[in-house]
Amino acid sequence: MLWALPLAAVVALGAGLAFADRPRGAAVALGVANVLTTVPSVALFGLLIPLLGSLGLGVGRPPAILAVALYSVLPILRNAIVGLRGVDPAVIEAARAMGLPDAAITWRVRLPLALPVILAGVRTAVVMGIGITAIAAYVGAGGLGRWVFGGIRRSYPEMALAGALLISALAFAGDAVLAWAQRLAGRRLGLA
Repeated sequence: MLWALPLAAVVALGAGLAFADRPRGAAVALGVANVLTTVPSVALFGLLIPLLGSLGLGVGRPPAILAVALYSVLPILRNAIVGLRGVDPAVIEAARAMGLPDAAITWRVRLPLALPVILAGVRTAVVMGIGITAIAAYVGAGGLGRWVFGGIRRSYPEMALAGALLISALAFAGDAVLAWAQRLAGRRLGLA
């Protein structure tokens, strides 16, 4: 997740910035991200292993990182577009009246004001991604999913339960940290 989230954030924020003011482009970007998210995770791993295998990266962490990144793009992209579109037009006009160029308005006005909404998308992506990383144990990526699948394979429910509880705790912790960051961003901007 620590590798996949920055990758997904760069792609999603880049697309969000590029398409926030272009409805057709946003619809296409969201449609592609939506299709990727609807592919079942095991099927996505099944597609990525041979694809990355041709590059010598077929099993283990590379397909897991790429799969989690692909799944994480949609919530971040959707919230980036919604957050950027949701900035009050009067604020944008005031910035323009002060002589700020469009790039400065985007980076110094729109993006900071959209940050709490974007962070909500990141929170969703983190919780989803942690769940998908558990499934990545099937492709040799390791992690806590090994406990769950090992417990199931050995008919050892305590081991599976321990893995499931740790994965859930990690998801709750990640969500709590990002909820705190989201509230802090909102307070700093006077939005909460």
